[in-house]
Amino acid sequence: MPLLLGFDFGTSYFKAGLFDPAGVLGGLGRVAVPVEGAPAATRELPTETFWRLAREALDEALRQAGASSADIAGVSYASQANTFLLLDETSTELTPLIVWSDRRAEVAPGDAAFSSTDVFQRAVGFRDLAPESAVTKCRWWQRERRAEWGRARRFMTLSDYFTWTLTGETAGDASTAALLGLYHLGERRWWPAALQHFGLAELQLATPRAPGTACGATSAAAAARLGLPAGIPFAVGALDHHAAAIGAGVGTLADASLSTGTVLAALCLVPEVEPIRGCFHGPHIDGAQYCRLAFDPRGAGELEAFQREHAPARTLDELIDAALRDASPASAPNEPDALERGRVRAILDRIAAAQRELLHAILPAGKAVRAVAVTGGGARSAAWLAHTA
Repeated sequence: MPLLLGFDFGTSYFKAGLFDPAGVLGGLGRVAVPVEGAPAATRELPTETFWRLAREALDEALRQAGASSADIAGVSYASQANTFLLLDETSTELTPLIVWSDRRAEVAPGDAAFSSTDVFQRAVGFRDLAPESAVTKCRWWQRERRAEWGRARRFMTLSDYFTWTLTGETAGDASTAALLGLYHLGERRWWPAALQHFGLAELQLATPRAPGTACGATSAAAAARLGLPAGIPFAVGALDHHAAAIGAGVGTLADASLSTGTVLAALCLVPEVEPIRGCFHGPHIDGAQYCRLAFDPRGAGELEAFQREHAPARTLDELIDAALRDASPASAPNEPDALERGRVRAILDRIAAAQRELLHAILPAGKAVRAVAVTGGGARSAAWLAHTA
């Protein structure tokens, strides 16, 4: 049976899923991402590690599905945004992947002024740059590593790099490109004024295509990197939260989506771009609407950190269920003690409050919400879903 392969390049985990033509999951590989950082504000992922993790996730998915790479009939991805690397004129990597959460640089005053203008905000769909913005770190390279920047001939986001390596196409998706501050949403192309301001040339960038657009086929490099045969049809993907919302039925089955992963995110579809503080916009797959996104980086990672440090013998589901049940230690001696349950409950309360704020931030004034689709790891917990509602 032919299988469709989708990669999910998240912040904390990479996942590979194999689906049959009806969308039924046959195998899922999941590996933790060991991001490196020294000093503390630095967040980097060597490309060798990126490909090793992707291969491990794929191998596990194939094992679960009882399949081989020869059964794969199509490939795509969902990706984080603002993670990038630089390559020289021979396409040799000058840097590791600089992960979006890297905060080595502060927004330069001139860039802050540029991003505060109405022209910028209406063009790119968000209001202000941040230390996590890729262009903020490009400024750092221009200032602190001039020789390396001078050798850079290509600036590629993670999704650009994945597409280019597997297919040889210098293309990526407009969904992640839209969060860079370089993409003009109304014109659906790179914005010359922003490129000039940030010292980039269009020739250095991949061509952004609408999410889901066919983009060649896997090449011999796909076999070397992932063990995939050449000739498998490839399609560019989308921002991970956008892709999850599409799969969950936003715009059809639900009015909005909430992600409960490492990063919390809320997303809805809107007919036009309206710069709102804390919100981002990107082109939707129908070519007419836009996705509106708000996120909070303090997501379920806080809960996972608590579990690793204080309750490594318990699963997250066990911690959540115990924290949300009215049970005393005396009547259930095997449950975490009351203090532990209280701390977990406080984390869940904080996450629920943040999700409500995100949802209110993205929704147009007066819009009634009939249904919200929930995605991410937290969506597997019935107790957590009930608590969030």
